[in-house]
Amino acid sequence: MTVNRLSAQSVKVQLSADELKHFLAESASAADAPQMMRLISMMLSHAESVSGIPFSEYPVTVELFAAPQGGLTAYFTVQMPASRNDTPVQTKNVSTAAGFPDQESLLSCCMQLSRHSSRILSSTLYRCRSRYILTLKLCRTGSGTVQHILLEYGLPFRLSPLNRARLSEFGTCLCEQDAVRAVCSGTAQITSPRSSRTASAGDAAPSR
Repeated sequence: MTVNRLSAQSVKVQLSADELKHFLAESASAADAPQMMRLISMMLSHAESVSGIPFSEYPVTVELFAAPQGGLTAYFTVQMPASRNDTPVQTKNVSTAAGFPDQESLLSCCMQLSRHSSRILSSTLYRCRSRYILTLKLCRTGSGTVQHILLEYGLPFRLSPLNRARLSEFGTCLCEQDAVRAVCSGTAQITSPRSSRTASAGDAAPSR
């Protein structure tokens, strides 16, 4: 069982196929089955001890995804109450992006994203040097799930003013609107990105 802290409030926990088989019988694989509930509780306890995030003290959002080769990937996000002195924040849209080295990883990501299309307001696809760059505008509510999927398949690409300008200058826009749907349906004009001696702008920069 591996635990990766994603932020001050969320972690990603991964179980291999062998670990999942050890903890969970096939007949109890439903999300509300007693064995699954016990497994989630154990994963939360382990995630708390590793990350230091107080999952046992506050409500927790749980997202489960089947991992390649039969494993399990879980995202846990603790819902800490806001301070009384905090000023309420109005709901706004969120922009995020990720880079993908090949068509396979891009397609896999878009197939997962298509299941959450109601949270995606718009999507644009670029080819920039050696990578594809997928940019998304999201509803703030539920945006965490979409961002988790992006990081599962791609590398974060920071949409700073400088990186936006570089995309405009050096990138090629392959699909300006509804890129996720176009990639899934095969209508996006995707060709293999040109190799280059350096990665595109925004490598390893946090997506915010």
